[in-house]
Amino acid sequence: MTIRDFFLGLLLPLLVSCGTETSEKAESGNVLENLTITVDTLMIDSKDRLFELYRGPRSSSISEDGKFLFLFNSRTSQIQQINLDKLEWERDIDFEVEGPNGIGDAVFETESLVDGTFLITGYRKMGIFDESGTKIKDFSISSLPISTDLEELDYALILSKDQKSMFSLPGVRYYEPRTFAKIDLQTYEIDNVPIKEMDWISDIKVGVSTHYMFDEYMYVQQFKNQILVLTPSSSSFYRYDMEADSLTYHSFVHVLSPVANDIKLKMIVESNEEYQDELRRFFMSYKFGQPLWDESRDLYFRFGRKPVSIDDSFQITSSQVFMYVYDQDFKLVGEAELPEISKAPNEPFFKDGKLWSYVNVEDELGFAVIDFKF
Repeated sequence: MTIRDFFLGLLLPLLVSCGTETSEKAESGNVLENLTITVDTLMIDSKDRLFELYRGPRSSSISEDGKFLFLFNSRTSQIQQINLDKLEWERDIDFEVEGPNGIGDAVFETESLVDGTFLITGYRKMGIFDESGTKIKDFSISSLPISTDLEELDYALILSKDQKSMFSLPGVRYYEPRTFAKIDLQTYEIDNVPIKEMDWISDIKVGVSTHYMFDEYMYVQQFKNQILVLTPSSSSFYRYDMEADSLTYHSFVHVLSPVANDIKLKMIVESNEEYQDELRRFFMSYKFGQPLWDESRDLYFRFGRKPVSIDDSFQITSSQVFMYVYDQDFKLVGEAELPEISKAPNEPFFKDGKLWSYVNVEDELGFAVIDFKF
C-alpha cells in the first residue's frame, strides 16, 4: 500500500456527511453539517539534506504568506528553508549554540518574521537573529531592566508582532495557579491579572511525597492583535485584545464531545507503578489542539481528540477526532466528529485554504493536504 493509498483510505470515507447540530451555532446552523473531505499526500525533495524528523516539525514555523516552512534542526543548529510551492529544500541557515550570538541548546520555538529575521525562543532566552546568525535584539527577561517579584515571568513568553509588548503566564510551577502578564517594552512596567477560570489547570499534576514530577501546561498564542491563553485540557480560553486592552473569557457548549478534560489525577502516588498508571490515565484523556486561522474563509479551526489506544511510551496509536469551527469573534459555528481519521492532524497549518498535516514517510518529510468542503 502506498502512503497516498493509506491517507485516502483514512479520509475519503468522509465524503459522506459527518456533522450534527451544535448548541452554540450561527443563524444558518452548523456550518459543518454537510462536511466532505478529500486528501492528497505531498513529499518534499530534500536535495540529499538531512532533516530532523523524529519529533516532527516542532520548533519550526511557516512564513506569513504560506510559501515557506522554516524547519528547525536541533542537531545542526540550523533553520532549513523548505519551499512549499516547489516542494523542495532551498537552503540552510546556520546558528551558533554558545557565545554572544548563541541560541542555546534548548530551543522551544522559532518564528520567521516579515523582514527576513527570526525570533528564536529557548530556555530563558529570546532574541531576534538575522540570516547570518547574528543576534540583533535580545528579549531575554534577564537582559531587560525589569523589576518584579513575579516568579517564572518567562513561562510561555511571547513577543507581540509590533515588538512593543511581551506576554507570559507567571506563577510557581506545581504550587499555584498561573496569571496573565503584559510587559510594556517601552516602560518595562508589568500588568499582571488573574485568570481564575483556568485556575483548576494547576490541579492536574502527579508526584511522589518529596516532589511533583508532572503537570498540565498552559500556553499563549498570538493572532494579529489578539493574545489567547490556552491549555490542551480545555476548549475554553482567555482572549486579550491589544487594541481594546480587554481580557475576555470564552467558553463553549459541545454536543459531540467534552468541553474539558475532567480527569482527576492522584496528586501524590506511592510507587513508580502507580505514577505510570496516573500518567496513562492523563494521556488517555480528552485534549484540544491549537486554534488555526484560515484566512481564505475568515474562520478559526480547532481539533480535539479522545485517545482510544496508546503504547507503552504513551504515544497515541488511535483516537476519536473532532473538529470545531469559530467565526472571527470566536463564536462556535460548527462541530463535527471525523470518524474515519484515527489521529488528529500533526503540526497542522492552513495554506491556500487547505490544511497541511505533517507525515513522516520512511524518514522523509511529507504532508497530508486536506481539503474541507462545507
